[in-house]
Amino acid sequence: MSEPVPDPRAEASEPALVAAIRDEIAAAPGERITFARFMERALTEPGLGYYATSPLRPTREGDFLTAPELHPFFGRCVGRQLTEAWERLGRPERFTVREWGAGRGTLARGVTDGLRADGSALAEALAWEPIDLPGRHPEPPSGPFTGAVLANEYLDALPVHRVERVRGEILERWVIWRDGWFAEEAGALSSPAILAELAASGADLREGQLAEVRPGLAARVAGMVAGMEAGLLLVIDYGHEASVLYGPRRMAGTLVTYRGHVAGEDPFAAVGREDITAHVDLDAVVRGASAAGLTELGRTSQAEFLIGLGLGDLLGRMGLDPETDGGAYRLARASVLRLLDPRALGGFRVLVFGRGIAETPALSGLTFRSGRPGA
Repeated sequence: MSEPVPDPRAEASEPALVAAIRDEIAAAPGERITFARFMERALTEPGLGYYATSPLRPTREGDFLTAPELHPFFGRCVGRQLTEAWERLGRPERFTVREWGAGRGTLARGVTDGLRADGSALAEALAWEPIDLPGRHPEPPSGPFTGAVLANEYLDALPVHRVERVRGEILERWVIWRDGWFAEEAGALSSPAILAELAASGADLREGQLAEVRPGLAARVAGMVAGMEAGLLLVIDYGHEASVLYGPRRMAGTLVTYRGHVAGEDPFAAVGREDITAHVDLDAVVRGASAAGLTELGRTSQAEFLIGLGLGDLLGRMGLDPETDGGAYRLARASVLRLLDPRALGGFRVLVFGRGIAETPALSGLTFRSGRPGA
């Protein structure tokens, strides 16, 4: 009998991680695991997972660019929103910022450098606490605090269950090992929480429609702001309201991979060496913030958020400064265009919630409206 032909995707994957997940599948009941478990290990396995290895993942040299990595202007604008929140809270002596998904700390550096450049007194009161996926930063300290909770492109990386409606029934796509590589097969749901999550969002999948579900997302959001006595919750991510996320235009779901700045659709193409994400259910975010007692202050696009905080003026002043290097200006201009492009980072959604912060007048990041339908 001839040996099975190795799957070519094996060469692009982390072999030790592949072996570990394969062994877990072999030992699991039914020899299968949920996609959420596969995604969790593929991204966060200590020493092997995508986020636990190369520090260059979110960079120009890596696989994708987040807004903070694109240009420091992003952090400077976020710092301005934090300054406004701090002032509305009466300028407390300590203003704690808990950043979920802190990664390499780029946003923290952009904010602190921007505060100093703007001459903001918040720079002296700021206490930054980075929190990330397992193995990257410690869990947040307990106890009450006043300040802000930031989640920039964090929720999209949380594991998802993949489901599909087949002959009227919602089935789960399980990960199995078949013919020498990972594959999927449909089966009964691993937990009733999946249906409960879909029901909470009012989702009604069509026949043959795929979808990604994060049971407990609302509870996760509520937990992120635990201990915040007064302050701001700022969520920036690619996502949609449930009516759109699970609507007829999303028949194939929203799961996407990134490697070398190229988007893909196969989560098994480079296990441990590619990012795996799925769009966020914004209605679940709102439910979580509401359950935590926060008030929704507004929602907008990332482009509008940044314009309201003076992104255009920052670029304009840079261009007028005779000491500005031409190459640096061209890079800044290209970065700003990408930050504002609704087909790129500008189309990300921004949700702002508060506790103990005056709702009027609107925060600066919520003041600009482009006039687009749905803006």
